[in-house]
Amino acid sequence: MTADELQIKLEEFIAPAYPHIQINVIDTPDNGHQIYFVEKKFQHLYPLQRYHYLIHLIPEAFYNEHLAASTWFELAPDENPEDLHYLDKEDIAGTRDIILDILQKQTGFARELDVAFCAESIQCYGDFRHSQKILHKLDFSEQEQFDIFHVLMHEGGFCDCEILYNVFRDSKYAQIYRSQK
Repeated sequence: MTADELQIKLEEFIAPAYPHIQINVIDTPDNGHQIYFVEKKFQHLYPLQRYHYLIHLIPEAFYNEHLAASTWFELAPDENPEDLHYLDKEDIAGTRDIILDILQKQTGFARELDVAFCAESIQCYGDFRHSQKILHKLDFSEQEQFDIFHVLMHEGGFCDCEILYNVFRDSKYAQIYRSQK
């Protein structure tokens, strides 16, 4: 599949969810592709969240056949690939238990987020806006939040509500969610 054909197919899959996304596919010397996804809605999302949302819009068979060897860059406007920061799996594994314990038992973060969703009926917007407010109130720095959110994403929490029903599975919100399935 040519770069132009691949770009058209990706736009077909992704544009319904992100109508203003810009997709640019570039051939690489090793017969692969570099794919640049630029979207304003990515501004307040971590790169791993951006990838998570995009990958779920592309059929698995299409991904396996045409995208498995490609390199992706999910960017907000005016970002460059060098601007993206990730936490590697070893760092996540080394801090996972400590961070989850702090969030659940020591600070009450999980309980406070659960109350916000159950008692205050807040809405999830597919990002971490509510969690960030709580962590900020608990005096966690930006770097600490970066580490926290990478652990939570590694556990399946890519947004506020997923933190409760994928990470803190004993939360009241998770129980309500499971009972409705």
